[in-house]
Amino acid sequence: MKQSIVRLALVGCGDIAVTRHIPAVLENQDVELAAICDRDEERVRGAMTRYKIRPRSTTDYRELLNDKTIDAAIVATPPWVTPDITIDFLRAGKHVLCEKPMAIDLDKAYRVAQTEAETGKRVQVGFTYRHDPLLERLRDWIREGRLGSPLYFRLGIFDETWDPEGDPEHYERIFKTMEHGVPSVHDGAHIADFLHLLTDSPVKRVQSFGFKSRAEFPCSNTDTSMIDFENGDRARLEIGWFYPQFPSGEFEVLGPKGLAVFDRYNRYVELRTAEGIERATHEGDWWETCFRIQLAKFVDAVRGEGPFVPGTKEGIYSLSLTKAIEADMRRNGGTSG
Repeated sequence: MKQSIVRLALVGCGDIAVTRHIPAVLENQDVELAAICDRDEERVRGAMTRYKIRPRSTTDYRELLNDKTIDAAIVATPPWVTPDITIDFLRAGKHVLCEKPMAIDLDKAYRVAQTEAETGKRVQVGFTYRHDPLLERLRDWIREGRLGSPLYFRLGIFDETWDPEGDPEHYERIFKTMEHGVPSVHDGAHIADFLHLLTDSPVKRVQSFGFKSRAEFPCSNTDTSMIDFENGDRARLEIGWFYPQFPSGEFEVLGPKGLAVFDRYNRYVELRTAEGIERATHEGDWWETCFRIQLAKFVDAVRGEGPFVPGTKEGIYSLSLTKAIEADMRRNGGTSG
């Protein structure tokens, strides 16, 4: 029996929504972009013009809450407003795919989870890159014991190019984001989710230090953390924003039986052991692949054909870790000043 089309509302027309979410929605034959919303009317018009689409449009998402023709929502807004919007859609009887992090404080994240329990509607958190087939292969190697244990993770993300004169809109957006938390709270959300997926262990201890490369930044723009897990694993994290040039981001897992290297950009994951080298590759674009799979899983969940994973449990795990990193930096005097 053919399933009905899932009609989605998109709230937030920032870069991630316009360049990633909308193309994924338009490509998926099981969904329809029924409505689009942003507080900035020009952003709404720009998105519709770019893709030659004419969904219902508004600058106030609350106008969409009682629209019975909308089945679910994608909330792609700044994380300091995301939880309240997510809660409103849940209470309106609609499932939500919300961008990461699901909040910037744990109280709000727990409120979202509580609203799920009260309404019976569910949230899928946009840890988009955990849907990469190559990351799943790496997880399988770890669970099969191919690397042994304990494991040592070397992870790094360097992003958000420093170019205030060439791209002032980007500079203002990221600067404002830093006013709401260190880079580890934002980009670190993905790494925290990777570690949750790969270690499958609670965090035991966090040691973190922040560094500011420019005095005017509202917080550190370079974070370094050591994380110990109860199963004996350890992770070293580096997250850096606002540099004119970036080093290569690392994603390596070292164990007593070998080494695994995950190259997200050149699209391969490689296992090196005494038995030899095993490599898996993927030809598809990393971002397109992950957003396509994420949306397909969300649609299946809305239809009752699969779980909402990663959900609020995973979102709270990630936020708990990144907030612990931020708190330890503050103790060490590294988030500001």
